[in-house]
Amino acid sequence: MKSALAALLVAVLVVPSVYGKDDYHGLPPAGAAAQGAAKITVCAACHGVNGIGVTPAHPNLAGQNYNYLLKELENFRSGARTSSIMSGMAMTIPPSPANANLRDIAAYFSKLRPMWAYAPAPGAPAASPDEIALGKVIYERGIAGEDIPSCAACHGLAGEGNEPMAIPALAGQHAPYLVAQLVRFASGKRSNSPGHVMHTIARAMTAAQDTAVAAYLQQLNPDTTLGIGPKDFTEYASGLERKSAAEGGTGPGGVRASAHAAAAPKVH
Repeated sequence: MKSALAALLVAVLVVPSVYGKDDYHGLPPAGAAAQGAAKITVCAACHGVNGIGVTPAHPNLAGQNYNYLLKELENFRSGARTSSIMSGMAMTIPPSPANANLRDIAAYFSKLRPMWAYAPAPGAPAASPDEIALGKVIYERGIAGEDIPSCAACHGLAGEGNEPMAIPALAGQHAPYLVAQLVRFASGKRSNSPGHVMHTIARAMTAAQDTAVAAYLQQLNPDTTLGIGPKDFTEYASGLERKSAAEGGTGPGGVRASAHAAAAPKVH
């Protein structure tokens, strides 16, 4: 038992270190998202103008980490990642200096309302409470005795991913798409995981475990997980102000709404 736990700890500590520096492209250039809005017409056919996949088989891109989106677009174009659809689609994006067109598209989708703010797409499979509970255990803690490390070690406890490491956010993603990617990693058909981390993990998981983790992630919402509150305090304060005004002009504890708003720190 101790050796299994030690092996899991090593896996958790080592996994993030294999992600290469080349995957980090920094922040999107100013105005990139606005320029990207005019370049996603073809993308929207499958991923929606709002970044939500039109079917459960098409991944949600809304609010996905910019560096991950850019990395995947570059990989599709270079052949490091292959897809019967995306390999060809990536080639339709006109070449541009410093991959400006790819950056603009990645920036556009990264700035949209995040995927976890939406309900699953019509046709998404329903999951049982037991299935979601199993998925939560695997995602948060892994299964030491089966050499399955915690998914959260890289993707974050709330499924928010890791922007600098180009690790994708998974919360709110379509379950069928997640299962399909785990199967592709396990078979070797998808081969762009740095250090082959995902290949190793996916091969250790059973089909039932794939489905359970995907079901857990599809319903995961970082805004309500583990008491993680609103991400934007200014919007939160404004909401309190509107609510208190509607209730007679006083905020929590009898404090005037205007005073509460004045005390709220600005978020830059």
